[in-house]
Amino acid sequence: MYPSAHSFAEGFLSKLMKRPGVKYDFSPPCQGRETMVYWGQRKGGLVMTILRKYSHVLVLGRGGFGAELGEMLEDCGWGAPLFLDDKAPDCAGTLRDYVDPVLRRRCQAAFVALGNSELRLELIRKLTAVGYQLPVFQHPAAVVSPSARLGQGTVVLPFAFVGANVRTGIGCLINAGAIVDHDAALEDGVHVAPGGIVKAGAAVPAGTKVDSGQVVRSPWEQAAR
Repeated sequence: MYPSAHSFAEGFLSKLMKRPGVKYDFSPPCQGRETMVYWGQRKGGLVMTILRKYSHVLVLGRGGFGAELGEMLEDCGWGAPLFLDDKAPDCAGTLRDYVDPVLRRRCQAAFVALGNSELRLELIRKLTAVGYQLPVFQHPAAVVSPSARLGQGTVVLPFAFVGANVRTGIGCLINAGAIVDHDAALEDGVHVAPGGIVKAGAAVPAGTKVDSGQVVRSPWEQAAR
């Protein structure tokens, strides 16, 4: 890359993504014809990493959630899913087999598709420790504000809404049709079920499930009661 190309690409991507001042990582993983992007926090500010699209993506869990996530990942261009599950048939191995060097070579990115928040977080941390990328998956039919910051391994399913300045921890699941309004904070492993609502400014503790039809009210609404 000749001297001015990096700054030109950075400026172009900043305008394209409407995120001025963001730093971009053009490290070797981007040297491929097909690329995908994910956001992450690093020293020095917000960084967008450009990753090659691989032919496979690792999905831990092949229950109902895992099956639908696998289909969406493949449909959105992440590659064919390789599943790990302790009980489901036709998987590449059990949940413990993420360390298999063959899988490590075939899959750079991994997702944990388990409803059990404690186990989901445990596996996300283990996957990170052995070098997998744990990107955010945001379905194209979801609406996520540009100022929202989603922790690694978070999944946002179709028709969900995530408002301005929302913050999530790692491994959150914002299910189909869920609403997380502006300035809300979800700690690690929170699951907002289909149709669940987290109102503006509300804070949801780690591992909590906001069930379908449940409303977590804004702090000023709670104080007025």
